[in-house]
Amino acid sequence: MMLGMSKKQLRGLVFLENMIIGLLAIIVGITIGLVFSRFLLMVLASILAYESLAFYFPIKAILVTIVFFLLIFLGISALTPFIIRTSSIITLLKGSKKANREIKFSVFQSILALFLLAAGYFMAASSHLYDIHPALDRIVLLIEGLPFVELILTTSVVIGTYFFFSQLSIFVLHGLRKNKSFYMNRTNMLWLSDLIYRMRDNTRMLFLVTILSAIAFTAITGVYALSSVVKDESLKDNPFALTYTSYSSNEKEKEQVKIIDDMLDSHGFKYERYESEVIKQLSRDNRPIHIIKESDYNQRAAALGLEQVALDEDQAFLVPVYVRFDPKRDKTLSQTSITLDDGEINLQVVGVGPKLIFYSGLFSNLVVVNDETYKEITNIEEKYHSYSYHIPDWLNSLELVEKLREVLGVGEYGKYFWSSRIEGYTLENQNKKLFLYVGFFLGAIFFLGASSFLYFRLYTDLNQEKNKYIGISKLGLSFKEMKRVASIQIAVLFFLPYILASIHTYFAINVLETVLYSSVLKQYLVVIGVFLILNIVYFFTVGTYTNISNFIIWLCRRQGRFKISRQVGIS
Repeated sequence: MMLGMSKKQLRGLVFLENMIIGLLAIIVGITIGLVFSRFLLMVLASILAYESLAFYFPIKAILVTIVFFLLIFLGISALTPFIIRTSSIITLLKGSKKANREIKFSVFQSILALFLLAAGYFMAASSHLYDIHPALDRIVLLIEGLPFVELILTTSVVIGTYFFFSQLSIFVLHGLRKNKSFYMNRTNMLWLSDLIYRMRDNTRMLFLVTILSAIAFTAITGVYALSSVVKDESLKDNPFALTYTSYSSNEKEKEQVKIIDDMLDSHGFKYERYESEVIKQLSRDNRPIHIIKESDYNQRAAALGLEQVALDEDQAFLVPVYVRFDPKRDKTLSQTSITLDDGEINLQVVGVGPKLIFYSGLFSNLVVVNDETYKEITNIEEKYHSYSYHIPDWLNSLELVEKLREVLGVGEYGKYFWSSRIEGYTLENQNKKLFLYVGFFLGAIFFLGASSFLYFRLYTDLNQEKNKYIGISKLGLSFKEMKRVASIQIAVLFFLPYILASIHTYFAINVLETVLYSSVLKQYLVVIGVFLILNIVYFFTVGTYTNISNFIIWLCRRQGRFKISRQVGIS
């Protein structure tokens, strides 16, 4: 601008710079991807338990990548010149010499930051707060009934995060500055006063780092949790390794059961078989009701390590039929009475089972009744005979099941159907591992993006920080004191976004737990711990560079030389 460049020329320059960087990024990225593609295919094959994945030159993938990233960089390059705020030349020249103005903050917006964050966290954890208090239950049900509740809570947390850095952090630092005993203690005045301005200047950077870090933590925790609970989910979905169910009209029932038994014996599998009969009848409102007698339920419960039931003739016991159930809010499981045979038999519900005894979704509901009551039922729509097999070595039964599929097929409508645990487990295991593979890279990209924001901001402040520490050294501070001032400020910039992002992630996984019906706290702690180590390494790397620079400044000051080389910078 000093040379007479117009705004149009400046926009053209910025556009050209961005496009050159974008084209170089595409070329270098694709080249590095091709170089390491064979290694990545080996990793993917190992994860998915494939023998190998053939290498080929992915022309289509390269073309798609080039087209989409060119569009992205064109959009960024076209937009960037219009969002750059330009000032007059005299303002730009005197900008670095202006004294910092007193920073103002809004108490209302500070409180709003806390409210928005608390509201988002509450909505995320609401499913775990049900059945604590009637008033709280109504609030939880209201939240669950809101349309786009996930979008609402995400928006609340994002806006709350911005106000946290732009208002609440300044409010807290001003509060510390008013505490004279703390503010006047040693070097607290230096780092606290400067930190207020650094928080103000870096609000958007800290906000972006926090959001990107939260996305990275949540993505990796999610895919890690999904891949690590596959076996547990398979055990919940299929309590028995193999279940064959036959209609009463199936004339080949005994023959098909014998095929399964013989196949298991010929492959050397040890197994226990549990046979049950289930009656289906229609209620007055034409809804199906599936009934199993007490002795059959107890036999299965004993095999699964569940508590057995003892029912009177006027009592009933409800059994969940899907893995994800809530006995307090599920209409099927929250019934207090059951009516059978068009009102001839009325039963009082005395409990709900803790888990499935058939594979998930086999029946739409399941009612356990006393054996004598079971014999009295006359209104029978259909009778099923179900044979479940407990196979200790089920993880090695895939070959057996594939051969059974060749003989029995997938089933025959109105005759029989069957399901195995190993098939679902194998499919889900491969899918979840693929998610882990992709999710890990996405999480790594977001984390690198967050780190890059932090690094570029610190690098931009390099000369200003250098001059600041030269001025501080003239006050006669020791190297240890200068190190303390620099370390505290850098630590806040490094770890405050990490802490807030970790809290965001903790509440985000509460939503994930409601989907998985499994605790993912262990996976969360592992992911957060790994990223904490990476942040510490990054912090000490930058901190070491800063301390070396401060030491040179302090040494030159001590020797009476204030001319500091341009190569000395504060990261």
